[in-house]
Amino acid sequence: MTAHQSPAVPPGPVFLTGGTGLVGSHVAERLRAEGIPVRALHRPTSRTGHLERLGCDLVTGDLLDSPEDLEQAMRGCGALVHCAAVVYSDQPWSRVRALNVGGTEAVVEAAVQAGIRRLVHLSSVAVYGGTLEAVDEASPLTSGPTHSKGAYARSKKESEAAVAAAASDSGMVVVILRPSVVYGERDRLFSPVVARALSWPIQPVLGRGDTPIPAVYAGNLAHAVVLSLGAELVQGLHVFNVGGDHRLSQRRLYTGLAAPLGQRVRILPIPELLVRLGAGLADALRLGVPGAGELSFRRAAALALRPNPYSTARLAEKLGWDPPVPLAEALERTGRWLASEPNTLS
Repeated sequence: MTAHQSPAVPPGPVFLTGGTGLVGSHVAERLRAEGIPVRALHRPTSRTGHLERLGCDLVTGDLLDSPEDLEQAMRGCGALVHCAAVVYSDQPWSRVRALNVGGTEAVVEAAVQAGIRRLVHLSSVAVYGGTLEAVDEASPLTSGPTHSKGAYARSKKESEAAVAAAASDSGMVVVILRPSVVYGERDRLFSPVVARALSWPIQPVLGRGDTPIPAVYAGNLAHAVVLSLGAELVQGLHVFNVGGDHRLSQRRLYTGLAAPLGQRVRILPIPELLVRLGAGLADALRLGVPGAGELSFRRAAALALRPNPYSTARLAEKLGWDPPVPLAEALERTGRWLASEPNTLS
């Protein structure tokens, strides 16, 4: 098997949740490109054109459906990829928990009932909390507050607990992937914020702007998902960080998106001391980071100023993950999509 080939996934369609979102749509793309059938769960109001063009089998439903209904939808599938989640919103903890934790519990229960033998669950490095030290898969997880500023991180931690329980009770092979910031085509959180900044007279960067930031292209994350589906793994739980695929800095992010957007880059480095003072003031005023409302400005500044703390060494060692999409191409694809979707830039 070459570096960018994927191992054989379990027979039968892959049941996919969140297929109309950023990560899920790239997972569907990757699976269909390799001729693997995909059965995608979607809400009645979701835009499914992309999945239809890929030739996915579409099933109307919701994470809040009963496990019995979900199990019926999964029958005949060989694996489950669970991407659906509420990501960084102002919704109350009760709503976030219902969708992210309750929804995960429901699809996992349904998968067990349907006899699915492999599950890949998309979590987040947010489960590590506010630490700035280097972390790996053995590092402790955050407890997480229940208010809106920490609901996403806590929901992901509790979702992982539900998935881990299935791994120990059902005999399934269960893989948890913890990505960092994800960008790419159909990104409506991170990339549009950066693209809007390119229309400013100058583009400020925190510090010198050349420190690698924790971000991964959705297509490369999808490759990790497919590897997780087909890797020779023993029954039980396997956890992998996907904290970054290339050395993406603030400067490289601006310049990479600027060309397809037809913008000129005018970088203005902001001294580190001013960055920290400004971040402290923004947090004191309870301002939210655009595109990631639960992330404090202090933490956003620290992640931009310090090296990426999320190691992907285990993913490369155990699954042979070698990101197939180069950085320049990933940024070009993202920029072209943003240019074709003017509503994302308003």
